[in-house]
Amino acid sequence: MGRYREHFTLYARRRKNGAKVWYYKTYSPDGVRTCGKSTGLESKAKARAYCEELFKKGKLWGGSCKLFGDFAEGFFDETSAWFRDRMSCGTEDCPALSQSYIKTIRMHLKAYILPFFRDCKMEDLRPSLTKLFRVELLEKGFRTEKGAIRPLAPKTVNNVISTFKLITDAALADGIIMFDPLRTIKPLKGNERPRDMYDMAELKKIVTTVKDTRLYVPVLMAICTGMRASEVLAVRAETLHENYIDVIDQVYNGQYVPLKTKEARKIPICVELHDLIINNFPNMTYPQLSCEFRKVISSAGLEDEKKKRGLCFHSFRHTFNTYLLAENVPPHKVAAVMGHSSGAGSMQERYTNWRAEMMPEVYAAQEKLLRDIMTENNY
Repeated sequence: MGRYREHFTLYARRRKNGAKVWYYKTYSPDGVRTCGKSTGLESKAKARAYCEELFKKGKLWGGSCKLFGDFAEGFFDETSAWFRDRMSCGTEDCPALSQSYIKTIRMHLKAYILPFFRDCKMEDLRPSLTKLFRVELLEKGFRTEKGAIRPLAPKTVNNVISTFKLITDAALADGIIMFDPLRTIKPLKGNERPRDMYDMAELKKIVTTVKDTRLYVPVLMAICTGMRASEVLAVRAETLHENYIDVIDQVYNGQYVPLKTKEARKIPICVELHDLIINNFPNMTYPQLSCEFRKVISSAGLEDEKKKRGLCFHSFRHTFNTYLLAENVPPHKVAAVMGHSSGAGSMQERYTNWRAEMMPEVYAAQEKLLRDIMTENNY
């Protein structure tokens, strides 16, 4: 059995005046012996106690003198090792990182993380400093173009911390820092309003209120398929089939990009909905859709309900999900239609290449919903 290796080694040096002072050497996380450091103590017992105390506090190993800014600058650039490694885990058709996610983490680094940590030594990264960073984001947030200070919402702060963790995890793995600066830190709790669903009367009111012909079909598609707004806007001739929509991508900044879940799916559509879509494919940008839909909510007299219940275009997704379950559509088929990510080997995986006759309950529920929300005037 090998000899147990202590966390540090003590050795003595004599000063010019003859006094003996104890120094210590320790090991980096990858086992490399570090340079000696003085304890400033002449007693070996006191020097040992001093080193033991440093070890308990996580300060025995001094870490790297590299500044955080030097380590993190360009961390998410396309040429960085982290970026290239992550992207190698995906394919051309299904990238490991979406463009929206890449844009977000780069913004987090540039706008929030680097301004706070840039001049900090990597060895000084501690949970206490991370907590201070969170407080700064909550209280000061960011400065608007007009110079006003606007605090960040807890959810946004949690997202920034998640981006910070990507960097610190890499530093831990490389042995640049010894202890996790996010250790024991739990996500902040927000006061977000839960997103409610529309009832049948509200759906009828919305459909009746829509005046913009470009918005009419996207609204019906969202109500009767549960598709996200970005997925609705991506529907085109090559993804529309006689009895289903091939949901293979979404629109982001005017471009077709991978889906949020990275998993393509097929959504059943009844004949009536198919005929409406094929004669009027979505032809709006996401900002245009959002703007026009806000006008519809206001004209339909649902502004107060929107504020109270958090209603929005995405609420159609919650509505359709609940409607299918209420119509006794099996949960695993609902998950397949909605695109709920549930992992490999799940029931959803079995329905990846389903045939039309496998979803009769969905067609029936969709036809009923479409009849209920449309009047004779707009049918």
